[in-house]
Amino acid sequence: MEHFMQAWCNALCMIRDDFEKEDAFHGLCAMVAANPTGAVSSLANVCQACASWNEIKSEGLHNEVSQILNGYKQMLGAAGWEQCMSTLEPAVVQRLARYGV
Repeated sequence: MEHFMQAWCNALCMIRDDFEKEDAFHGLCAMVAANPTGAVSSLANVCQACASWNEIKSEGLHNEVSQILNGYKQMLGAAGWEQCMSTLEPAVVQRLARYGV
């Protein structure tokens, strides 16, 4: 999973908000939920992809993204999460706040 996660997330950042992006994020969330450690090395890319949304219209998908991010926050602990957040642009961190992290 770590072999393609960065490229997948980078591609998701470039897609406009629509059903294709929504479908791709459902797949991303399912993959990460099944194997969270497989994507931990690409967590910054996952965060950037999540922040690339202007608005997730599907409440279910919004909740999935929130669960994934909050799961990583718990898994990494406060220090690990802050270290990851420090690698991101402030605007990205600010947009992630929509997901309760």
